[in-house]
Amino acid sequence: MATSLASSLRVTEAALAILDLQFQHGEKPSLRIFLSFMYESGPRLDIAPDIATAADTTCSYGGWTFVIGTLLLEQAAPLTVDIVPDGFIIHSSLDFSEAGGNCGGSCGSH
Repeated sequence: MATSLASSLRVTEAALAILDLQFQHGEKPSLRIFLSFMYESGPRLDIAPDIATAADTTCSYGGWTFVIGTLLLEQAAPLTVDIVPDGFIIHSSLDFSEAGGNCGGSCGSH
């Protein structure tokens, strides 16, 4: 069963305002939502400029084009992109609570 990004994605007004501010002097890139393993606290969904491929689902929201792998969308929906003091955060139905950190054994206990 295919999941529609348009019905599965919400972007807060605060996140849209920050995106508009960051890219106010240039063309708006399409933004990929993806699974990142680059955080010491463990995996999480992240966002970065990228182009769509045949394996993606895309939609427009608030004047922005969002891209996500179709398989990831089916697992993570619904998604909400928001902004916090440390940057963008993406809430989803995925549970990373038991995924553990990515510190290579040098972080001590979690």
